[in-house]
Amino acid sequence: MINDEDYEILKENFVESERLFTKLNHVANQFSELELDESGMFIEEEEILERHWLKLSSKIVDSLSEALDGYSIELLENESLEVRSLTMNLTKDDEVSRVQVDYSQDGELNISQLS
Repeated sequence: MINDEDYEILKENFVESERLFTKLNHVANQFSELELDESGMFIEEEEILERHWLKLSSKIVDSLSEALDGYSIELLENESLEVRSLTMNLTKDDEVSRVQVDYSQDGELNISQLS
């Protein structure tokens, strides 16, 4: 489990990255709308959204890496772009903590420590 001091740093960092989470939520909205569209551009647009999601989530992870000294951070892949959460493993001194950030509500983050 991540200690209280590091958890506070994590929380503050996620709050500072709130605009990136809002953009990720927008990507999920766009992806949901693609499901209804049967045009031939679907695959190309999906790839664009996947790259955008990866770029935004990487910025969040990079920012967290800079804020948390001594941690290795692994972003776990979501099953779909419609999933409105990031799950990551934070490893320090061979101890792994899994954290999930739900960004489904604009302007609100729900952080859960899973292990």
